[in-house]
Amino acid sequence: MTTETATQYWKSQSQYPFPFTRRRRIHELNYLVPRLEKINGKRLLDLGCGDGSLLECLLRLTDFEEFHGYDVAADLLKDMDPRIRTCVFDIANPGPLPEVDAAIVAGVIQYVFDDQVVDALFARLSAPIVWVRSTCSLAAEAERVVRDGYASNYRTVPQTYELLSRHFEITAVDRVYPDELESPFGTKQFYFEARRRK
Repeated sequence: MTTETATQYWKSQSQYPFPFTRRRRIHELNYLVPRLEKINGKRLLDLGCGDGSLLECLLRLTDFEEFHGYDVAADLLKDMDPRIRTCVFDIANPGPLPEVDAAIVAGVIQYVFDDQVVDALFARLSAPIVWVRSTCSLAAEAERVVRDGYASNYRTVPQTYELLSRHFEITAVDRVYPDELESPFGTKQFYFEARRRK
């Protein structure tokens, strides 16, 4: 029920629902752009791209040549820059993923309650390097929120680390946003940088 609640919430969005995201964008770009420049890649996937605002910035700020924006919310994809190849993609019922040199999975896995589904997603990501941003609980255990049509599963940092490390070697875990742009509810955003195991 809970993953379905989250999926329905996002499928119903015609505009990105969190206005504070714009204030966070510069911090995210300052984190990602230098790292993306180091890999000399040509193909980039943003899985869970929402309205594409991050990807549209990266289109202008990096030397990548092929951009893929995948999201469950079809209405959020429709006004994206036409240079971005978009696809409606439901993690719980996934289709094929493109072959890319790098992937960003930002703000996605907290909406998937089943660890096996998250594990299957990470297993299918063929990119040699990924950046996964997830809202993590600072409590000892994961915190689940289900209310007013919204649902999230805030795993702890160790739980998220363990899931990702089944398929990738994690090379960094970073906080990107300052405290004043974080949630007042005791969760924090973490970026996990990881390289595909050979």
